[in-house]
Order: sequence, then structure tokens, then C-alpha cells
Amino acid sequence: MENAVAERAATSLALTGTMSTSYLRGMRSAHGFTLVEIMVVLALLGIISALGIWQMVPALEHEKVRGAAGILIADLQYAQMISARQRQPVAVIVNPSLKMYMIRDRAGTTVYRKRFMGEDSDYDLDLLLVTPETSVELFPNGTATQATTFTLDIGGYQRQVRLSRAGQIRMLAFAGGGKKK
Repeated sequence: MENAVAERAATSLALTGTMSTSYLRGMRSAHGFTLVEIMVVLALLGIISALGIWQMVPALEHEKVRGAAGILIADLQYAQMISARQRQPVAVIVNPSLKMYMIRDRAGTTVYRKRFMGEDSDYDLDLLLVTPETSVELFPNGTATQATTFTLDIGGYQRQVRLSRAGQIRMLAFAGGGKKK
């Protein structure tokens, strides 16, 4: 087909001394895209991107909860280390309404760490609960006054961090595979 077009162009050039407009029109359409074609491709890309983002939102929320639980575990280990280094008990106090916790010495004179996990933080938690009480003390030998469970939640996806009386800290999925029932 290209040979036929080239022959017509050569014939047109030999007869008239100029290239025919039909040949130029054919060249232009063969090497580019129309506005309609570009708009269709952009619309399809937009639809595919929207579907991908829609699928990613829950995964991002789950990662925020897991990240917040990991930070809480690291901070509890930090509290154990501070208690051992200072040779004094350290208190971990949780304020569920503010979605924050604080690590301080027993007397309350020194605050070692304060972390917010609510709306204005990187974690954006909907819920930060502590059971059975909102505070627990960690002793220099690594033990705690009581077994404590911290529950972190975004949109129904939960993780629990459990601190045993022996000082063991671990992350658990909420009963039911991470979703509220």
C-alpha cells in the first residue's frame, strides 16, 4: 500500500511539480493521533486509575493500623529500657479520648515520650483503647503491674498490642481476622 501511495505521489510530482494534498493528508493521519483517540485513552486511564485507588484505600488504612501498633510496641520496649536504665518504675499513661499516650517516670516529674495517634497525626486512628486500665507501670526488671491490652482501630480494622505481666510485648490480630464482627 505504501508503494502505491509513493507511486501516486511521484506521478503527481512529475505531472504538476507539487505534491498532492491527498498524499500529505495521508501522511499526517498515518503519523499522529486524533483528539478523539487521545481523549478516549485518557478516559480509560482515568477509569483504571480510579479503580486502582479504590482498591488501595483499605490496604493503606490497614498499613496505618499495623504501623501504629509497631510504633506502640517500640515505645513500650523503650519504656522498659528507660526503667532498667534509671532503675526506677516508668508509667505508661493512655488518654483514649485524645488518642495519645505518655511515658513518664512514676513521680510524674519527667516525661520521656508523648505520642498522639489521632486525627492530626500520621496514624489517624479512630480508636485507641486500653484494658483493663488506662495506665500501667513497668519495673526495672521488665515486669509490669498488670497485663494490659491496647486496641488500635481505623474503620473497623483492628490490631491489639498485648503487654503481659512478665513484660512480653506482642501484636495480635483482632479476633475475627482483623475485622469487627
